[in-house]
Amino acid sequence: MKSEKSSVTPERLGPFVLLRAGTPAFQRFVERRAARASSTPGVDKAVAAIVAEVRAKGDAALVRFARRFDGVTLAPARLRLRSSELKSLARRADPLLVRALRSTAERIEAFHRRQQGRGFAVRLADGSRLEEIVQPLRSAGLYVPGGAGAYPSSVLMNAIPARVAGVERLAVATPPRALERNPAVAAALEIAGVDEVYRIGGAQAIAALAYGTARVKAVDKIVGPGNAWVAAAKRLVRGRVETDAEAGPSEVAILADDTADAGDVAADLLAQAEHGSGDECVVLVTTSRALAEEVARLVEDGVSGVSNPDAARRALERHGAVVLARSVDDGVLAMNALAAEHAEVITRKAEAVARRVVAGSVFAGPFAPVAVGDYGVGPNHVLPTGGAARRASPLSVRDFERRQSLVVMSREGLLRIADDVVRVAAAEGFHGHALSVMTRFGAD
Repeated sequence: MKSEKSSVTPERLGPFVLLRAGTPAFQRFVERRAARASSTPGVDKAVAAIVAEVRAKGDAALVRFARRFDGVTLAPARLRLRSSELKSLARRADPLLVRALRSTAERIEAFHRRQQGRGFAVRLADGSRLEEIVQPLRSAGLYVPGGAGAYPSSVLMNAIPARVAGVERLAVATPPRALERNPAVAAALEIAGVDEVYRIGGAQAIAALAYGTARVKAVDKIVGPGNAWVAAAKRLVRGRVETDAEAGPSEVAILADDTADAGDVAADLLAQAEHGSGDECVVLVTTSRALAEEVARLVEDGVSGVSNPDAARRALERHGAVVLARSVDDGVLAMNALAAEHAEVITRKAEAVARRVVAGSVFAGPFAPVAVGDYGVGPNHVLPTGGAARRASPLSVRDFERRQSLVVMSREGLLRIADDVVRVAAAEGFHGHALSVMTRFGAD
């Protein structure tokens, strides 16, 4: 008879917890992952004070916070980076890297141009016309973090859809000295056609973009990655401006059968584990115990060779799993329960299977690692995390568009629906609504 301890201690396979698809233990794993809260009460309180000060004192608050948090003394006139300064910083980037970024930008733009809204018009026989009109947002703000989170690829992924949508004004906020430390980000901004750049970091940057100051004009929407302070500020200003969804730690779930190469699978799991937070989620769903054992061995052997190996080990131990499925169909159900940020399908008939998988972005077949999505094959790499892929979509041109309807009614058209409008309005107790229709025909 098993002891109480052995009955509740999860079985492990190398660095991974070993689960079986469809079991209560697997369901608990899914729920724990989805429940990782982004709310941070201590941070929320501090951020509220920062936002309030920026609203009350404007540029003076931004200057004070730059000195306090970044150790930089700036005059208000220096909050905005001059175009010549941006160009000078961009020229410091590795020319071969800049060439790669330009090619990446072209692929991203080509894919996103197909997302542009066209709207539609319906012409009725009575002469009435109904339209949906698609227009770009007037302005958007892009937050670019400093330090390890400042990635030129993310700049392209956020800025290019806005440009394709036709956003006239794209303002970028990034911590002071961030571009000096990473000129490749400056190059990416220049490639994306951005020249309104502010030396403002953290929650104060979100506040400035949301409410505006004397030198920073407010925007309609704010996007871009950031730390817990940035995320808290976005939550606080949401409603004043639109914001993007909060992104959690990176995730990958791989569905593989016995045709998959264990080395490829292990490499792709490690690629997501190395992001550096220690909270990344890496899951292998497989019908093959032999593949699972070989992948676990290769991951354990290979973790020391990735970037941020200590953080990668923490991620594997905390949020890594191997899920054994009885069939590919059961594996699809497990993948869809996870609804991960990234999914790979390396099975027989991989493309057909991939079309049944719910994830932020799905990569089908043995030659489609997540890395090609991260670095610009075309689709956006800003993706929903934490199971949100069940209801949310990747960042796209649509996020920078607004839709409104246009109604043009002829007399005959209004007469045709008048009885219905009057009857429903009266039933809901809104007699003024009914009267606004009837009065057009001399009724009262």
